[in-house]
Amino acid sequence: MKRETGGRGGSAWIHETIAPGAELPVSAPRNHFPLKDSDGPVLLLAGGIGITPILAMARALYRQGRPFELHYFARSRSLAPLLRTLEESTCADSLRHHFDDQVETQQDIEGLLSTRPGEAQLYYCGPPGFMAAIARASQHWPDGTVHFEAFQPSVHDDTPPVPFTIVLRNGTVVPVTADESALSVIRAAGVLLMASCENGVCGTCECGFLEGQPIHRDAVLSNEARSHRFIPCVSRATGVLKLDL
Repeated sequence: MKRETGGRGGSAWIHETIAPGAELPVSAPRNHFPLKDSDGPVLLLAGGIGITPILAMARALYRQGRPFELHYFARSRSLAPLLRTLEESTCADSLRHHFDDQVETQQDIEGLLSTRPGEAQLYYCGPPGFMAAIARASQHWPDGTVHFEAFQPSVHDDTPPVPFTIVLRNGTVVPVTADESALSVIRAAGVLLMASCENGVCGTCECGFLEGQPIHRDAVLSNEARSHRFIPCVSRATGVLKLDL
């Protein structure tokens, strides 16, 4: 794991604390970035450490005999995580490298995604700049054909948060102050809502909303899902928001 000095402390704690032989408690795995059943080809795009879920998808597609192409973007060959694993795997024939320091390998993302091949599905994962570039380049792809997983929200809203009100299904009214999250007040109201990252990227705390105008600040929900789903750890609302809880 790369040490991120500007992060929330998780990677620093691992580097400073964990040693060979240490035992760590872990939760059961959850998959918020699954492969969808489809008949067409699959286009996999990974940036840096974003190769982690994409590699698992490539292996699954290979076992299923489904056509796919994997494009791996990194600053250089020496900084590309899992590169040897990829090149020695059964997925190697479908792998395309793109390194910033090797001009001959570089790929224009706009050009790559300008045309959707057949009934293709697109999956991508990587750092914020990479995610934003893919999102822009794939805007013309049909709803339901583009899937992603992010490490952090790609859009940072600097607007100062304002208070709003949550109404639960049973009629309970829960005020949310400017310095509270919707998740924290929902829990305080007695609703046991699971959460993990509390940063808007994992989708664990996702719930539905029935009425109101959310202010979405997550990096999980699709445009279609944002019409009826809500990520309370980071997202807020204008006025009153009635949740399906």
